[in-house]
Amino acid sequence: MVDTLGLEKFALLGLSHGGALSIAYAARHPERVTHLILYGASALGRAKARSSMRDLEELNAMLTLTRVGWGTGNPAYEQFFTSIFMPDGKAEERHWFTELQKKSTTPENAVRFIKEFLQINVQDLLPKITVPTLILHSRGDLVLPFDDGRDLATKIPQSHFVPLNSRNHILMEDEEAWKEFLVETRKFLGVSDQSRSERDEYRSEIQAQELVSLLERTSEIELSKYRVVGSYTRYDEKTRNALKDLKQKIVGGLQASNVSKHENYLIWARPGSGKTFFVNQVTEALARPRPKTEKTQDSSEMNRGKVEYVLLNLAEAEESEARSILSASEKSDKPYLFFIDEIDGKSGKSWPYETLLPYLDSSRVTPRVFVLAGSSGDSMTEMKSLIASRPKGADLISRVPGSNQFEIPSMTLGDKILVTLANLRRAGRDMGRDVAEVEKLALYYVATNTGLDSARQLREFALRCLERMPSEEDRLKFDHLFAPGDQANKEFWFGARTAVPQLIDSYLAVRD
Repeated sequence: MVDTLGLEKFALLGLSHGGALSIAYAARHPERVTHLILYGASALGRAKARSSMRDLEELNAMLTLTRVGWGTGNPAYEQFFTSIFMPDGKAEERHWFTELQKKSTTPENAVRFIKEFLQINVQDLLPKITVPTLILHSRGDLVLPFDDGRDLATKIPQSHFVPLNSRNHILMEDEEAWKEFLVETRKFLGVSDQSRSERDEYRSEIQAQELVSLLERTSEIELSKYRVVGSYTRYDEKTRNALKDLKQKIVGGLQASNVSKHENYLIWARPGSGKTFFVNQVTEALARPRPKTEKTQDSSEMNRGKVEYVLLNLAEAEESEARSILSASEKSDKPYLFFIDEIDGKSGKSWPYETLLPYLDSSRVTPRVFVLAGSSGDSMTEMKSLIASRPKGADLISRVPGSNQFEIPSMTLGDKILVTLANLRRAGRDMGRDVAEVEKLALYYVATNTGLDSARQLREFALRCLERMPSEEDRLKFDHLFAPGDQANKEFWFGARTAVPQLIDSYLAVRD
């Protein structure tokens, strides 16, 4: 293939058992390989590495299951394969894997492949690798164990090993390990990311197709099913459960007794993902509101009854203001939740991290939880790299355990629909109106409108729509999104008649 394509020099990526083949090629043709990248790879097949009777019985059982269950779609067999290759995969991803099995090879060939994989042995070639080598491996990999990747790194000269915090052999697009894989690979190759505009355009096309499918098959949405905390909702189940876990950890830190140190968290999220609202809603859920007896010293501090909530934006605050807010909290014996936003702000200043470190280390008995949040870079990994390059940045990151670092995904089109519906219901109640149904074309417009990318923008847009909705009407129609004569209405309508005619005059019922 290399000769046919006329390639003289190239980077070689070896995935899973393909890693052994790549090792063999790089050892034999070092003049052609510029970089060698190995992910989830091993130098030894399982039959070579495991020789006990129990191990052999397990391997034979796997071959039997492959022969009778490969690509059948039978849930019993599917669970076996997906639990090994992608234990943390979602339902649609498991379905994709089953379809991949059907399309890639027959059960008989799958068995033949596995038998060959079991016999792999390229151990003698490892010391002969002379090209720059990057090795990445998931810590919880069940197909080829983590130790196999670490063994490669000890035997390939001048190789660089990167452990990934994942259990998946096939990395999922929305997990941190995949983003770290991309960052490390691009850095190793010395190439930049593909242009954001191209990536975003492709992603928008795929999401639009998924949105139409979602609206077509949905006749009613019950908002409570998507609630994370308070009024904060997320459409994706995996995202929702991860944020519920984060909520519980924060709540546990604020309710703990005999506290020996503070709970510190680091959150990365793109602007508009609602991270501030999420933390605010966690605090609201914790405390019973009580009447204010006096003004707080700072507008960023809000009385929550049981828990004091302090919002400090480092990009906006000056040093004296930040020190004053933090020191004032030391005089109180109540639990405190500090939301330090724009933790990656003030990049030219050294005082933000110097100011925060003593409070992150404090050993007061009264619970204190610090949530540090930022949005620089394209992932948590990139943001941490930027923070670490600043004075005291590495010290700051060291105060946050890896288990307390979270990445909040950007709002999906499903999320935009939920936020729109929730705001329509809430604003309708405030105005004495009942929004019972919404035309699907209206939701399609809102979800695909790039000018409505944050929860705040969606809330304001929903209010304007309600003002145009007749008082006797309980259905929000597409026409209510626009003022009379609005040119955008006509342009979108003409395109929708051809692109999504099934969403016109079709309604989605909504309830709390």
